[in-house]
Amino acid sequence: MRIWRSSQATDLLTVAVVPGDRTRRSFDVGAEMLTGHVPGAPSVLSTPALIRILEDTAADVLRPRFAPGAASVGTWIGVHHRAPAVAGEQVDVVATVATVTGRRITFDVTASVGDRTIGDGQVTQTLIRATGA
Repeated sequence: MRIWRSSQATDLLTVAVVPGDRTRRSFDVGAEMLTGHVPGAPSVLSTPALIRILEDTAADVLRPRFAPGAASVGTWIGVHHRAPAVAGEQVDVVATVATVTGRRITFDVTASVGDRTIGDGQVTQTLIRATGA
């Protein structure tokens, strides 16, 4: 069963995405986002949770522009997890379009707590047209 099919980027968006487009979101670090596997250390934001919020924020640039039936999927990620964030801290995420190559949009992403960068890197979302089951 095929769950998506290729289309041109112009058929998948109602408004073009261009380098420099950006969005910001904030997340509170909750219990479900924490690690607990390092004995004697406090639980901190896990790397998978960091990646999720970086990728989700990047997708926020695209979601309001989707044409009917369009979506995006994460297809590449390169992230440095630089510092911890503990439960209750607010993580601010910025995603900026770096490049647009056909249906692939690469974003520069940064996550910070106050003036401390906790993660940064790039994520790529690829535009798709979902098909029915």
